[in-house]
Amino acid sequence: MSRFISIILVLVALLLPLTAAAAGNVPTAATRIARQLDEQLMMRYAGTDPQVSKKEQQAMARANIMIMGTTPANLNDLNEASPLARQMMEEVSRWLIDAGYRFQELRKGRDIYFDKKKGEFILTRDVNRLANRVGTSQAIMAGTFVVSGEQVRFNIRLIHTTSNEVLAMGSGTVPITDDLLPLLRDPTPGGKGGVTPTVNTRLQ
Repeated sequence: MSRFISIILVLVALLLPLTAAAAGNVPTAATRIARQLDEQLMMRYAGTDPQVSKKEQQAMARANIMIMGTTPANLNDLNEASPLARQMMEEVSRWLIDAGYRFQELRKGRDIYFDKKKGEFILTRDVNRLANRVGTSQAIMAGTFVVSGEQVRFNIRLIHTTSNEVLAMGSGTVPITDDLLPLLRDPTPGGKGGVTPTVNTRLQ
């Protein structure tokens, strides 16, 4: 019995890091980036009224900032993205919304699109189906990513809509694990067949 328990413990010890890597790399990097953005924005916009607590001042500042998110682009080709880049923006946005920031959904369609086999959709990247092609937020979240060795480095910035001033900027790194490899390739039709790195690139 003790030998059986020992084997189980060894298997758990071997599998746990893989599970943690698969589930935690992107959210962890996104949280790191979002906290950097939040800290810099609070330095700019949180008040200094001695009659109001710091927590309340920060909450009011976050509630007054409307953000519109865009997909991080490949630093070497700003016309390329990847599922990993889109997921990173989703995770950073989630953290900021949870912290109290307001977000504008750019991908909202004019109407709900019904597909008998796939379901019902309101989000779209079809320009002709968009409810509004012009954002009204105060800040646009944009970014770049670059692949180097066995990691992907993200740089995300918040840009003031009218002045183009960078209000805040955060960076984070995601290790390239086997479970993340599919997210580095963009399967969308009409693309270039996948954003680097491919499996071959990683093995070189």
